[in-house]
Amino acid sequence: MQNVPHTLSPGSLIRESITRAAPYDTRPPSPPTVDIPATRAVGRNSVLIAPSPRNLDPALFDLNSDYASVITHGLRPQEALDQASDWEYSARRSAQKIIDPSLYLGPLSVLRDREFMKGEGVTMVVVVRDRIMGLGLGGGHQQHQQQRTDGQGVPPVPTLGPAAKKVTEELGVQVEAVGVGGLQGLIREFPKLNEKIVRHLVAVHKRSLGAQQGKVLVCCETGNDRSAAVVVAYLVEVWGVGLIEALRFVLYRRFCVAWDDDTRRYLKNYEDILMAKRARWQDQEANDRDAAAAADESRMNKLKRQLASVGFDDDSDDEDEEMWGNYKGASSSSKETIHQARGRNFAPFLDLPPRGAEHRNNEGENRPS
Repeated sequence: MQNVPHTLSPGSLIRESITRAAPYDTRPPSPPTVDIPATRAVGRNSVLIAPSPRNLDPALFDLNSDYASVITHGLRPQEALDQASDWEYSARRSAQKIIDPSLYLGPLSVLRDREFMKGEGVTMVVVVRDRIMGLGLGGGHQQHQQQRTDGQGVPPVPTLGPAAKKVTEELGVQVEAVGVGGLQGLIREFPKLNEKIVRHLVAVHKRSLGAQQGKVLVCCETGNDRSAAVVVAYLVEVWGVGLIEALRFVLYRRFCVAWDDDTRRYLKNYEDILMAKRARWQDQEANDRDAAAAADESRMNKLKRQLASVGFDDDSDDEDEEMWGNYKGASSSSKETIHQARGRNFAPFLDLPPRGAEHRNNEGENRPS
């Protein structure tokens, strides 16, 4: 059978006859963006965040309720005012207090400011840098850092430069330096850095018996991108704040921070991971509570059966309580006393005549008629 070329019928649609209903593009769709809503209006606006203990996993940091209160400063809310009208360009070179009084955010150059470090009482520094750059603050030291590897072709975790190292050593400041190769490496460091910050705050509190407050400075080259992302991740994971509120809060405290679309998407992915983990451990806690309640009920039913087997059943609860006291919730020694008393034979209660009535009756019988 001979192939006949296909031809369009007179009523068929062709490209020229299609009317575009809305603008469209032929490129691949872009991933959704995480927008920070603008709330500026007349006057000053603020963002208020409050810690949520329900979102803090005790198993993750091995904390009890007392230490959780130390980390969140007694569950005290924090408020950040919009500084758009008051922000000065020179403020980007200093560090700002994000969580009062325990968490700061600023550039790497702040580590060389001895007066600031001592005056604020910083006890720990978290430095986030690109792994391939090193952390040397001097030219020759930085070049040497770039050429070194750990023997497997991977640059080592960077260290502080001479000036910053001198200040931190003189003041006894703990240093946690981490090198990341990109956003994927940064998101893997979030839980580690959050745990280190939490454990440091708890350690300072325990070491000083509550007299000293740990203070952590998080910094990167500018204090505006990677270190700011670490602070946002800390608010989302440890304080249980929503991502949008955390982004706005940090922006209001340090107006020069800048997160690109990729960074905000990675932070959104991290929040989704945390929400899934929270749902899992909260369900586990609910199951544990139900199991404990069922075990308590089973023990109570077993006790009732044991009491009923010796004639101490539920039908005589009022009499039992009158004689022995309520056995429910009794201590082990009380229960032992009850068991010992059950083996004794008690005469029934009799209605005895009033005192002296028997003597008067006897006198009446002997009285001569």
